[in-house]
Amino acid sequence: MEIRKFIEEVRKLGLLKEILGADWNLEIGAITDLNAKRNKYTLLFDEIKGYPKGFRVLTGALLDSKRVGLVLGLSPNLSDIELAKKLRERLNYASKEYMNYDPIIVSDSPLLENIDKEDKINMFKFPAPKWHELDGGRYIGTADAVITKDPDSGWINVGTYRVMLVDKNKLAIFIDSSHHGRMHMEKYLKRGEKCPVAISFGPPLSLFIFSGMEVPAGVSEYNFAGAVVGDRFKVIQGEITGLPIPAESEIAIEGYITGEMTDEGPFGEFMGYYAGGRMKSPVIEVKRVYYRNNPILLGTAPSIPPYDYSYFRCPIRSAMIWEMLDRIGVPNVVGVWAHEVGFSRAFIVISIKQTFAGHATMVGHIVASSPLGVYGGRYVIVVDDDIDPSDLNQVIWAMCTRSDPSNSIDIILNVPSTPLDPMAERRENVKEYTSSRAIIYAVKPFSKLLKNEFPKEVKPSDDLVKRITEKWKEIFEDR
Repeated sequence: MEIRKFIEEVRKLGLLKEILGADWNLEIGAITDLNAKRNKYTLLFDEIKGYPKGFRVLTGALLDSKRVGLVLGLSPNLSDIELAKKLRERLNYASKEYMNYDPIIVSDSPLLENIDKEDKINMFKFPAPKWHELDGGRYIGTADAVITKDPDSGWINVGTYRVMLVDKNKLAIFIDSSHHGRMHMEKYLKRGEKCPVAISFGPPLSLFIFSGMEVPAGVSEYNFAGAVVGDRFKVIQGEITGLPIPAESEIAIEGYITGEMTDEGPFGEFMGYYAGGRMKSPVIEVKRVYYRNNPILLGTAPSIPPYDYSYFRCPIRSAMIWEMLDRIGVPNVVGVWAHEVGFSRAFIVISIKQTFAGHATMVGHIVASSPLGVYGGRYVIVVDDDIDPSDLNQVIWAMCTRSDPSNSIDIILNVPSTPLDPMAERRENVKEYTSSRAIIYAVKPFSKLLKNEFPKEVKPSDDLVKRITEKWKEIFEDR
C-alpha cells in the first residue's frame, strides 16, 4: 500500500494527527516517541521548521494490529494472535509461490516528477530529523527500503538499514554483519568494484514491513511481500544502477557504496540504548535523487519499547517463526508471540501441546538458534497450550509456577549478535559479536502431564463461566 492511500484510510479511522511547525531538530523525534507510548496516532508533520510547506514526515504508521492489517489487506479487527495466525497462512503461501510475484517494470511513476542530478543533488533538502538528543547526526533512513543485488546470482535484496546525512551528495549506512545487504556489498568491494545501491525513503508500507524481516537468502523481498499481499510491486529501473526502485516511493536515491568509510552514529537504537557508539560505516555516493511533488519521508524513532515501530514486527516475526516450525515438521505448536517489550526479538514465547518427552527442548533450541531468533535475541520461553503466549501475565505466571531455575533453563553460548547490544563487549569488526541465549521451559513436567499428576489450576470451568457471564451480562459485557 502506498503511503498516500494509507494516510487517507487512517484518516477515515480517526487515527491521523497532522502537526504543523515542528522542528526537525529533536521535536519530531520526541513527539514521535511520546506518541508511541501514549495515544498511538499516525503523525503527519508539515511546515517543518526551515522547510517549505509540503516537504513532510510521516511517523507512527504501524502502531497496532488495525493498521498492520490494513496495510496487508487483512481485517483491522483481529487480535494479536489472530493476526499472527492469518499471517502464518499467508507466509505459507508466499514460501511456495513467491517466484510468481516478480515485480513489474514500469516506465512512468509520480516518483519521476522531480529528478536531481550532479550539482543539483542536495540531500539536506529533505527534512531528515535528528531523532534523539545524543544522535551523532541527522538520519534520513530509519524506515527505508535499501535495494542491493548479488553480483553472482542477480538476487535482489531489500533491507531496512539506518542512513545518516553526511554531505549534500553523501550518506553513511550501517549494515550489520548478518544482513544480506552487507553480504552483497562485500562481494563487490572484494572484487575492487563499487556496490550499486538504491534506497526508497518513503516505500510502499507492505514492502517496508518485510524489508526489515528475515526473508530467506536468495528470495527477494519484492517477491515475498508481493506474495503475502497477493499483488506484484511496480518498479522503475534506476538510471544509474539499473536497480529496481519501488514506483510508489515518495523519495528515492541511487548511487554507489565505494569502500570509503566515515564516522557514523551514535544512534538511539531498537534495544533502547545508544550502544553502538560512534563507528566507521560505509559511505554512499548519491548519483540520482527522485521525489514526488510534496514528498513524504517515512520515519521512525526507536527507543525504549514501546516505540514507533516496535509493534508491527511482533505479529510478522511470530507468524514467520510459527510457519518455520510447521514447515520443518515440529508438531502441535498452538501459538507464537514475539513480544513488543523485547522489540520482537529478545522475548519470544511459543505455546505447544506437549506430545512427547523433549518436545519443549526441541522447540526452544530450534527457535533460539534459528535465523529468526538469533539477531538481537535473548530469551525463548516455551509454555503449555493452555497459556496464551501473547499475554504477559499468563506467561510470567507459567514461568513462576511451571519452571524450576535449576533444571528448567538452558543456556546457549556464542550465538551471533550485534554491536547494538548494550551488553556486548566492543569489537573491531562487526562480524566478531556473539552473545548467549536462555531457553526457559515454563511447561508442566511431561511425566506428570502424562500421568495427570500435575496439580489442577484454580479457575472456574468453561461451563460455569458461560452460565455466569450469560446470567450477569451487565457485569461482564465489554464496555
